[in-house]
Amino acid sequence: MSRTTVICAGLVTVDVLYFVDGPLIEGKKQRAHQAQMFAGGGALNAAVAVAALGGHAILAGAIGDDVFGSFIRQELAQLGIDDSLLVTVPGIASAHSAILVSAAGERTIANFRDDHLFLDPPPQNLCFDAVLVDTRWRAAAAELLPAARAVGKPGVVDAEAPLAGVEDLLPLASHVAFSEQGLKDFTGVSGPDGLETASRRLQTWTCVTRGPRSVLYHDGERLDESPVVSVVAKNTLGAGDVWHGAFALGLGEGLAVTDAMRKASAAAGQSVQRTGSLCARPLRGEQ
Repeated sequence: MSRTTVICAGLVTVDVLYFVDGPLIEGKKQRAHQAQMFAGGGALNAAVAVAALGGHAILAGAIGDDVFGSFIRQELAQLGIDDSLLVTVPGIASAHSAILVSAAGERTIANFRDDHLFLDPPPQNLCFDAVLVDTRWRAAAAELLPAARAVGKPGVVDAEAPLAGVEDLLPLASHVAFSEQGLKDFTGVSGPDGLETASRRLQTWTCVTRGPRSVLYHDGERLDESPVVSVVAKNTLGAGDVWHGAFALGLGEGLAVTDAMRKASAAAGQSVQRTGSLCARPLRGEQ
């Protein structure tokens, strides 16, 4: 039986993660009690979720011809993620981040990425069951979302702030999944009012993920919510990316959108209970 194929397109980084005691205090030197380096970024994290849940994850992105790029390739090989659409750009540094995680599991991120990594779109005539794109790689979204629509496949946008300059791409998607920051950036308000506004403006299915609170969604006719399981979060890094990857996989498998949301929320709930990175400990178990 063939696996469901999901193309995850967008940001690919190397993340250096530091766990510190107590809250983060600006201007104060804080010692980390644990540190890790791993491949990350929204598209890669989503691909990890797809692969861990039994799908065929194809990562579409760009890396530099540096030590970080080589490290990313090695990580993907170990995770069983297809890197055939991952391009190495000569003379450009791979995107990378420093991430501080507080005792409460919240994170602060400083990211560097060179816009020259995101100039070219991925190849056309691709075979897939669903596509997931973020707002960091405009050229990929502009190619993949219409391609998905043309063959009647789900095209999901991870609508994270900032959305300036990519608002015209959102109506091309079959499903737009906002973060709370992304929804406020797009409409000026968050919560139910913001989602109502986004739904009217885009004329497509929309939702907003809200961490430990229920997912609000609008199917074009009415506003509703999908519950999430209450868990004790140890590390929220990448939880939204996991949600998007599992959601796209569920849609690609042919699940009803409400079932795909439940699958996604269960996967995200598992991911926040880990202490390491998604790459070090992929989520598994019942969905």
